[in-house]
Amino acid sequence: MFFGLFGSLINAAFTMSAARQQIQMMKANAAWQKYESELNHHYEKQKRLTEQRKLLSEQRARGAAAGIVVGTGSSLIAMNADMEEFETDLWYMEKGLWVEGKTRDAELAGEIAATTYNAGSSILGGFMQGANQASRMQQASTFGSGIYASGPMSTPTSGIF
Repeated sequence: MFFGLFGSLINAAFTMSAARQQIQMMKANAAWQKYESELNHHYEKQKRLTEQRKLLSEQRARGAAAGIVVGTGSSLIAMNADMEEFETDLWYMEKGLWVEGKTRDAELAGEIAATTYNAGSSILGGFMQGANQASRMQQASTFGSGIYASGPMSTPTSGIF
């Protein structure tokens, strides 16, 4: 009985240790994915800032070449429309990064819950097997073991005899 319980306890300890290590790896992987997403977001943001700067420079150059006072009248309206579109694009990029992070957090929570559940069910199964083994050992000590423990169950009809 003691050795069965001892084995189950050791199995439970190793199972929990492995589950904890797996959860730590999941968290580390999620942190790296978050870092990569943020880097990609900042890279895209810088690309868009550069494109917007070039667009505004082109608009000023075209206006100056045409002899228009840049930043007044219709050129100001066009520049403002471009800036509003640019700011809206940046806002959606930020929200996309936020949604991606929340999605990753929800997936991580689900993976951690599944790992914890699997570890718990493995431990419970081990203890159940230990309890079944203890019950069988108790029955064997009470009723005996072997095929003739409570009388012959079958007799050989053919064979070597």
